[in-house]
Amino acid sequence: MFKKAKALFEAVKTKLTKTSNELRSSITSVFKQKVEVDDKILEDLQESLILADVSFNSSQEIIQNFKTNLSKLETDEVVDSEFYLKSLQKEIYEILDRDDISIALNDEGVSVIIVSGVNGSGKTTTIGKLAYLLGNQNKVMVVAADTFRAAAIEQLEVWSKKADVDFFSNESKDPASVAYASIELAKNSNIDIVIIDTAGRLGNNDNLMSELAKIEKIVEKQENVKIIENLLVLDGTSGQNALSQVEKFKATVSITGLVITKLDSTSKAGFAISASYDYNLPIKLIGVGETLDDLLPFDSEDFSKALLGLD
Repeated sequence: MFKKAKALFEAVKTKLTKTSNELRSSITSVFKQKVEVDDKILEDLQESLILADVSFNSSQEIIQNFKTNLSKLETDEVVDSEFYLKSLQKEIYEILDRDDISIALNDEGVSVIIVSGVNGSGKTTTIGKLAYLLGNQNKVMVVAADTFRAAAIEQLEVWSKKADVDFFSNESKDPASVAYASIELAKNSNIDIVIIDTAGRLGNNDNLMSELAKIEKIVEKQENVKIIENLLVLDGTSGQNALSQVEKFKATVSITGLVITKLDSTSKAGFAISASYDYNLPIKLIGVGETLDDLLPFDSEDFSKALLGLD
């Protein structure tokens, strides 16, 4: 549903400078002595990816495909480090590119997006930015179903005002009841999209995780209402430490996609590859700054090029 803008690539490339500088430097140094690809070169390339927080599993897949496709390649291009960087970029693009990256709205009723994640992941700010992004062409309401942390309701209301969208909260302490009431209001108010904030939680907090599952079930039962996305927000500065969160949340709810935040503040953006590939989930959006405009629709080609500092 998002149109690709020419400016997005430059924005992503600029914001991923920390990662691309380190990764490009590491990879080009591999080819400093020679450009012939042998087993030692492949090992060094995989090590460079791992140092950028790409998991062993994902890095192995990239390098194996890189090796296989190079053996079949015939080219008139100059074979130098830049050539190999472009070849490597294509492999990263291939494992990130999916047909379920975009967000599709429910044409027959209310579209619901549930957003979850651990405390500090950037969940509340992501909701504000997402509401702003979607609010250009739709009537959006954000819902404060994080009844566990009092300040969360106030923070979400501030972001809803920044995004100029509707805001809903009530006195109930039951997150599922809040979600239910918001859906009823949305259906009577011609709301197109409802974005539900949930309590920041750790995967080992069984009570909070069961509440998340309850919200999902309550929403699914409503007529003319469809959960179009169940998004998990991951902190990009956490690197591979965030990967365990994906597994725990997937075990409880039907996660449909990932939002990777704070990618402008990390040199470990490579973990986004593993978050997607290792857990078979699309990256839907990336956060690259603090302003309303700094939540961008994910584009696998742009991201893979930006990761390696390529134009």
